[in-house]
Amino acid sequence: MDYICLFLGVLFAVTGIVFAFGKAYNYLSAWKKMPEAEKEKIKIEPLCRNIGVMIVLNGIIFILKGVCAGFSDTVFTWAVIVWMILAGIDVFYISKSSRYKNQ
Repeated sequence: MDYICLFLGVLFAVTGIVFAFGKAYNYLSAWKKMPEAEKEKIKIEPLCRNIGVMIVLNGIIFILKGVCAGFSDTVFTWAVIVWMILAGIDVFYISKSSRYKNQ
């Protein structure tokens, strides 16, 4: 059992869940410093759900590495690479989609 990966996985999963329920964005310094006019342009709830799910997926990968002996270093590395590609696609989707913008 890899306790560091397990700890990080639980930390990511809990953070992602808190973020997905819209409880964490108020603590981000970038959000606090953003002008109200800019905040009104963003649909924060669906954006938080999207980002929270991506963080939870990362946590699941780390939890699997920490708990499963069959989740070798190679599988873990590829899982993280695939997650990074998906996260990049997700960021691209967020930037191009009107789903997260108030009209």
